[in-house]
Amino acid sequence: MNNFKKMNCFLKKKMFFFKKKVFNSNKTFIKNIIWFIILTQNNKIGIGECNPILDQFALKNLKKFEIELKNLSKMILFFKRTEIYFYYKYISYSSILFGLEQAFLSLKNKFPMLYHSKFTYGIEGIPINSLMWLNSFNKDKKYAMKKMENQIIEGFSLIKMKISMRFINDQYFLLKEIKRKYPFLKIRVDANGCFENIQKAFYYLNKFYDLGIIDFMEQPISSGNWKDMSEICKKSKIPIALDEELANIHELKKKRNY
Repeated sequence: MNNFKKMNCFLKKKMFFFKKKVFNSNKTFIKNIIWFIILTQNNKIGIGECNPILDQFALKNLKKFEIELKNLSKMILFFKRTEIYFYYKYISYSSILFGLEQAFLSLKNKFPMLYHSKFTYGIEGIPINSLMWLNSFNKDKKYAMKKMENQIIEGFSLIKMKISMRFINDQYFLLKEIKRKYPFLKIRVDANGCFENIQKAFYYLNKFYDLGIIDFMEQPISSGNWKDMSEICKKSKIPIALDEELANIHELKKKRNY
């Protein structure tokens, strides 16, 4: 019990600027504020990153986001518990939950370690995808093609592409050309809820499926439309990944139920 009494918690707020502005179908990003939860206990340290940049609920009201973080840090100092489930009821933002989980894990496993694995010991690598933001399509098809080919040359065999209705036709024809030239490549499509209804979602899901290059599509319609999303998941020929749909659902059991 004495160990718990020695725990301390404080927040560090930092502003970061993008070298080049990027955007998805919802927002343009030029700068970003990140809060770090910093825990200390018996000469150990744990650090967690609370990054609201892709948390649509947090971005709507960063002041409220910061207030919740400050209240959470007070709860940690009061209870001095390191079990994440103990704080579920005090957290309403998925990015804060992520940061607190990260802080507890790094405190337990010696920062910056979160999990012990063959990757963290340098024995095995892990596959990752590169990312094509929407600003890649701002100029013309040749520019987007060159940017994607540069990523392939760098060694990526899997690329995640942000899509929007503004560029959808150009993006489709780009993928068609990529499939012709690089048949081994796989694309993960992030729609960020850009299809306004289930009919339009199915139209483009079928169209993209015919390309034979899509690994999965992420969040085809906006979050909260569970009946339509359920139907899309059941009938889509392309696997569906949920993103915004799971925001603010903290318990793993509830995530699986959804």
